[in-house]
Amino acid sequence: MTSENTLVITENNLSAVSCDDVMRDLDVFMQRRREDNIVLDLSQLGFVDPYGMGILCLIGRHLSARYWDITCRLPADPDVVSYLTRMKVFESLSSYATLEGTPQTERPPVHNERLLEVMSIEQKVDIETVLGVIEQRVGAILSEELHYTVREITGFKNVVAELCHNIIDHSGDKGFVVAQRYINHKLKKKFAIIGVCDLGIGIRESLSSKHDTSSWSHGQAIKMAVQKEFSRGDTRGLGLYIVGQICQDNGGSLHIRSGDERVYIRGDRTYVHPSGSFPGTQVSITLYEKQ
Repeated sequence: MTSENTLVITENNLSAVSCDDVMRDLDVFMQRRREDNIVLDLSQLGFVDPYGMGILCLIGRHLSARYWDITCRLPADPDVVSYLTRMKVFESLSSYATLEGTPQTERPPVHNERLLEVMSIEQKVDIETVLGVIEQRVGAILSEELHYTVREITGFKNVVAELCHNIIDHSGDKGFVVAQRYINHKLKKKFAIIGVCDLGIGIRESLSSKHDTSSWSHGQAIKMAVQKEFSRGDTRGLGLYIVGQICQDNGGSLHIRSGDERVYIRGDRTYVHPSGSFPGTQVSITLYEKQ
């Protein structure tokens, strides 16, 4: 939803699915907006998962390339403000926008080793920092709470490393990595969501260096990228193919959006959903507790 100079994020629950509507609103907003000063209104935000946090950071960066004066209106719910502050979402957004008020927490932030706050990927040294945190925090989640084996955790860390390297090698821009652990009270199972997002050239353009992608939709390119023969790189592993295999083997799910489509993969089922046009590639990995 948009007004003359305000982009309002109307989704209360910001996840891979609801971000499609956000992208469509953003697309319309940027097509009709010509003024230099705008407001990014987050006042209606409630729950925001790691993918949604990455998208918010990308939106701030994306808008800053066109508008020189951006004001970010904070969520009305103080608990949401406190959480997103702890996850360093506002720290990232403050690089591109002026925050309307200073984020405050009712109590001092508590260091939580179960969190992977928003971390920026701009150069290779950033990847080492991210992997160090994943080794300590996300590795602990997968081992102690979700009961993954050492081999599975090692494979997962290699996948995240490759996704981070792809940000530098193929995106042409910066990216963000963020993770969180949750509990599904209905299923009585814990699960983790890891978001890896960039603002680069996207999957179809990345594959065009080795394949004729001129007739592919973005959804087709994403589906190709999770196939073994398309995913293999020259110097590293099997990229999105391995991501998909880890999710499939462990009952997880995968959202990949690029261009103007999002592909959802769960087991042997693949669904393509329309999304607003937006640069780069955004990946959400969900891994569930093993019985």
